[in-house]
Amino acid sequence: MKKNQISFCLLFALSLSVTACGGGGGGSSTPAPTPSETSSSSPLPSSSSSSTSSSSSSSSSSSVASSSSSAVPDKDTENQILGEYHTTHTIYTLENCGKNISLATNATSLFADYDSAKQNQALVNLTGWNHVTNGSATEWKNTKLAASDYNNPSSGKANSECNNVDTLNMVLVKKYADWDHQHANGFEHHIATKNITFGKVDSIVVDLKINTARTSIPTQKTLLDTYSTYTAESNIKNVDASKVNIGFTLYDGASLNAADIIEIDQALYGDKWIRVVIKMDSINYYSETNYVRTPKKAEDLANAVIKGLLVVGETKTGNVLRGNISNWSASVPETFKEMDVNVKKIEFVLK
Repeated sequence: MKKNQISFCLLFALSLSVTACGGGGGGSSTPAPTPSETSSSSPLPSSSSSSTSSSSSSSSSSSVASSSSSAVPDKDTENQILGEYHTTHTIYTLENCGKNISLATNATSLFADYDSAKQNQALVNLTGWNHVTNGSATEWKNTKLAASDYNNPSSGKANSECNNVDTLNMVLVKKYADWDHQHANGFEHHIATKNITFGKVDSIVVDLKINTARTSIPTQKTLLDTYSTYTAESNIKNVDASKVNIGFTLYDGASLNAADIIEIDQALYGDKWIRVVIKMDSINYYSETNYVRTPKKAEDLANAVIKGLLVVGETKTGNVLRGNISNWSASVPETFKEMDVNVKKIEFVLK
């Protein structure tokens, strides 16, 4: 049990130093998230701490905000510093991770370790899957770790790199070639009992760290060398940018979904605690029946109750290459994107 007190920054993008904390997750055969219309990112101007979305762009670049936009951290308080914003989400770096964190009055927690939380808390509303342990050895022969290393956690673990707060730790895996078992694993947080509608949520706040030692993402050159005899170079270059991508999907348990794929440049943010704020008014809304998706507007889902949140590893586009390989066969080699993630909190900021 932690004794340090906590007052944490929950923010969305209108403040540089804030107070709140949370986290959580889950997994199933619920439809995978779709990417936003663009995954562009832009540096935050030093004179602004707004999380307003950047204009759309066909390219995906990232840069760190000027240090003049940084809050001066208090030694006993967790602080967020503006990093960059994307069309659907904003990235902040965290200083004094896990110091003085609490739940804001306008937020609800899916997974968290606040002042009064127990260490190594059981993840009772979290489920998931790991195909690597039940698939064929041939299918997963190119993964980097032992099959059990991709399991879902059953409890939080005290994290010495964040003031010993509990974190949810998992290596998320996404295939590049085949759509069968394309999400090798994932987790899902069941939240029906919270009775929160899509229209009530302003943003999703996720605190996490990418651990580079066990993160393995092929370069575009590696992908081109592997698949250039199977499909056009443009198809290979478009599917991924060799950065960390994580898909988040909210669903109603029937056919309605709201989804986003966040992008994290591991060269900038690897081995650092960061906060990602996903704005609900910027992400994709759709219905899905028999794998056919129909675009929706936010207002179409406003009164639907959110039953769960699905989290998976992703490519930049959410796609794999099989749809662009005309003569598909089992002989096409498989390549994997593996992302080692510690999740410290997942919260909904409510309107």
